[in-house]
Amino acid sequence: MTIGYLDPGSGSLIASAVVGGFAAAGVAVRQTRHRITRKFSRKQGETEAASSEADSGADPATADS
Repeated sequence: MTIGYLDPGSGSLIASAVVGGFAAAGVAVRQTRHRITRKFSRKQGETEAASSEADSGADPATADS
């Protein structure tokens, strides 16, 4: 029976691959959750623009000029 030798460099490589895998999985879960919740939420840009124009009393047609 032969036992493979793991020097500190290969142990560090394995550890960084495991940590990187967990980090990548966390980012993938966060992005997926954001994509799903974005489909079911209102668009914030439209509601914020409408409320700021209503608060200021400005005419939307002349607000850009």
